[in-house]
Formats: sequence, C-alpha cells, structure tokens
Amino acid sequence: MKEINTAMILNLLHREGRLTRAELTNITKLSATTVSVLIEELIEKNYVEEIGEKYAKGAGRRAISLQINKQGGYVIGISFGNHYLTCAVMNLHGQCIAEFKTKIAIGNDPIAEQINVALCNCLNQVDSLEMELIKGIGVSTPGIIDSNGEVVLFSSYLQLSNFNLKDHISKAFPNIPIKIMNDSNAAAFAEFYSGSAKDKSNVIYLTINEGIGSGLIIDSQIYAGFQGAAGEIGHIPVDPGGEVCTCGARGCIETVLTSPFILKKCQQIALEQNVEIPLTFEDVVDRYEGGETWLDPIFEKIQFITTFMIASATNFVSPEVIIIEGWMNQSPKLLDKVKQAVQAFPFPIRFNSDRILPASYGDKGALYGAATLMLQQIFSASVLK
Repeated sequence: MKEINTAMILNLLHREGRLTRAELTNITKLSATTVSVLIEELIEKNYVEEIGEKYAKGAGRRAISLQINKQGGYVIGISFGNHYLTCAVMNLHGQCIAEFKTKIAIGNDPIAEQINVALCNCLNQVDSLEMELIKGIGVSTPGIIDSNGEVVLFSSYLQLSNFNLKDHISKAFPNIPIKIMNDSNAAAFAEFYSGSAKDKSNVIYLTINEGIGSGLIIDSQIYAGFQGAAGEIGHIPVDPGGEVCTCGARGCIETVLTSPFILKKCQQIALEQNVEIPLTFEDVVDRYEGGETWLDPIFEKIQFITTFMIASATNFVSPEVIIIEGWMNQSPKLLDKVKQAVQAFPFPIRFNSDRILPASYGDKGALYGAATLMLQQIFSASVLK
C-alpha cells in the first residue's frame, strides 16, 4: 500500500508540475500525516524538492509547493523513424538535455549497431552521468511489438523481423528498466499525457507522412489490440483499381494519402496536362495552397478518403479528440475542408470540427512519448524502494 501511495503522489507531481502537501492530500484522499511522511521520504531520496511558498491572498502561513526534482535521475528515449534514429537523455521533468540524431539504418543487425553508436554519442554529451542515475530507457519503433514489450515482431519499413530489442539494449544497460512500444502508440500517449489531448480519456492519433500510423487511447490506456496489431488503419482498401501498396494489397488508404504516392500521381498528371512537373512533395502542397486548379481533383479525393478514414474510426471508437500529425498540417486549405466534411458527416452524436487538433509534439511525439511512458513506469515501480 505504501508503494501504491508513493507512486500515486509521484505521478501526480509529474503530470501536474507543482502541488502542495494540502493539495496532494485533497486529491489523493490520503491523510495529511501519510502524505507528509511519504513526501519527506521522497525528498530524502532526491526524487522530490520544495520550491518555495505558493502565492495566496490574505495573511497567514503559505503552503510550500513541491515538484519532482529534475536532477534526481535521467531517462533515455530512443525513437526509430522512417528517416532518422533519435536518441535523447531527459531529466525527470521530461526535458531534453542531450540529443543525437542519425539517418536510420535498415535491418536487424545494422540497426542494432546504430543503437550502440547513438547511445554512446548521446551519453557522452552529459558530463559526469553516472550509470545509477539512469532510471530507465524507453524505445519507440514502427511495427508490431510482442505482448511482452521486448521483441519487434515485424516492421516492413525498417525491415525488422523478430528483433529482440530489449535483450540487445540490456547487454549494455543491465538492471535498468526498458520499455519498447509502437511509435504511434508512444506519440498518442505523449499527446494524451501533456499535449493536445491532455485531460482527454479517449483519443485517436493519426500520423500521415510517408506512411500512415495510428495510436489509440481508450479509457486513459493505450490500446494495442491482439499481438499489438491495432491501429493499422492505413491498410484498409478503398480503391480497387488503385496503386499497389507497400503491404502488397491494391488501393489501400496509404496509396491515396501518403506523400510518395501523392507526388507520383501529381507528376503523372502534370506530364499528361503539360504543366510544370513538381519535383518534391512540398512543391505539390505549396502549389495546391497557391490555387493551381489542376491539383483540385487529386486533393478532392484525398479529402474524401481522409473524411472516410476519420468517420470510420470515430464510429468505432467515439474519441473525444482526433490528433493529426504529418503533412496535412502544412495545408490549411485541405485541413479546413476535411474538418467541414467530418462535421457534416451523419454521426449519431454531433461531431464538432474543433475535436480535430494538430499534434503539439510534431514529429517528436514518439520520442517524448517513449520517455514519458518510461517515467510513468519508473514512478510506479519498485525502483523507488
């Protein structure tokens, strides 16, 4: 019971930032004596610190505010993306104090070696970092993770197969907690915990770039589904005569909404219509925003399929908010049309367009989510004993 109460206090301080003993007593419903005893122990262990009096009107003794001591330890976050591997050292406030970024490798062995290099480079940036101050390592990666959170069973983009990621990292960091998670789930958690979806219990997170990923928060918990395969919304077929998807099927949502397929389609049509051929996807978006009408049919289809995807997911999950990360946030014209179309969709409960929000962490959501999940696990674990 003491460990549960301690974890509850630490998680409250971590999420809320600053609280007084009286506020902790009121929120937790523990006795003032219990809260005081636990706080003194946490201060002694260097996990919590007093930061001065909290402002209050009137006379009388003012309460002392408390917060997590950011120097009480560190977590390491590692994020595998489609283009880069990023490694970061963060303090107990989740603030990044060192970062190393490199172009991502492909395959089990090359990525394993790259992890070693990234960890070494990142840790060397932090002066006098002792091993006992590293409280945990959180890793996010595309693909399907086994139910134990140790093995990347499959990642098509990174060509990973049965890669025991936890075992590999544990060889260099024995006895340190390690958490492996899907990148979209990690990013969804970052937005839920301290981003655009803070204080929401049911969230759909969509990332739309070179591929499509989605993360689900249901009743304030990550929902990974059977064998971690939930959220593969990008591989729902919507165009029987469309392009062949990376998964091998034809006409998946990914073949309509992701940047490589859109660029290819726009280049083909530009050639047919004898207009200047766009060389980059950014050029396509800029020219659509600029009003080049030859792009309208392509983006009308993009808008229709995006609306279909969001409406389908909403009917299944009924989220409070839908968070979007990726290229669509660079196209206000398209995003406004999507919001209008979703709002007009005949849901059983009215959907207001302000429930569709941009990701506050951008493309770093998976990195911060992995670290934040690790922090939450640390603050609930026996490592504090």
